Amino acid sequence: MNILITGAAGFLAGPLYREARRLWQACRLVRTDLAAGPGIAACDLLDAGEARALVRRARPDLVFHLAGTARPLPPAQLWTAHVTATLNLLEALRRTPGCGAARVVVSGSSAEYGQARGTATERTPADPVTDYGRSKHAQTLAALSGRHFGLGIMVARIFNVSGPGIPEHLAPGAFARQIAAIARAAGSAGTVLTGNLAAQRDYLDVRDVARALAAVARRGRTGEVYNVCSGRTVAMKELLDVLIAASRCRIKIVRDPSRWRPVDVPHLAGSHAKLTASSGWLPRVPLKKSLADTLAYHLAQGRQVPEGADVLRSPKRGLAKMD
Repeated sequence: MNILITGAAGFLAGPLYREARRLWQACRLVRTDLAAGPGIAACDLLDAGEARALVRRARPDLVFHLAGTARPLPPAQLWTAHVTATLNLLEALRRTPGCGAARVVVSGSSAEYGQARGTATERTPADPVTDYGRSKHAQTLAALSGRHFGLGIMVARIFNVSGPGIPEHLAPGAFARQIAAIARAAGSAGTVLTGNLAAQRDYLDVRDVARALAAVARRGRTGEVYNVCSGRTVAMKELLDVLIAASRCRIKIVRDPSRWRPVDVPHLAGSHAKLTASSGWLPRVPLKKSLADTLAYHLAQGRQVPEGADVLRSPKRGLAKMD
């Protein structure tokens, strides 16, 4: 069996790689991203020729398409990153002998639901309210069109994610990075700058996401969308409080208007009943452990104090111990 993972340098890909190795031990696994890295081949999926060369080399029976971005980029860049790249990949699969029936798991986003009321299921109409959400829903529609050519397309609609490796442009990573900088400054106190803490989100650990992606690949039905979520919401303030408690530091929270999003959905909850019914998948990692591991990851990075983490130094002892 040949497996291809795109976006292999990203946050989700590491745990997915380990899960794939565990489940398909005899597989040949090819990983690719825009830039080469250890065990990762370079491929620009915006270049149709490179996409075709990648597929000819990998000859995948199964594809996990994770390539994309969650950064606040201009709409045109979001569109090309999600829609153009996906179309190039699917066209390469369709035109490569032996790959036209590959199973393809595409990473979607809960942002496709927009301001859905109540608990979002796969039957909830998509109504994205952000440029990111619109580009991801366009990607979903583009991907699902591939089933008409024989490809086994499935979309894993992923809600908010936490856990080790989370990048700093996502809220748990931004919080953890600032807190870690304060905690590393032995005996320090400081402030953490935040955006809107009243919003409620459905968070799932990245390792549970990896298991869910594998479950979709193994048990999912072609042409279907599957929510990947915990089924529970948490206020951003509570999430931050858990991280602060894990750090054992005294931290002041300061709301920074510049960190507020132009469009911020107040509440978004999901149901994973469809995925559970089809595969037996259930979340395993408690949120507190996921956040503790998030903080531990950023503590281990050993980075300098970032912008937004205001560390207060003791004039007598340098950095005052906080425990």
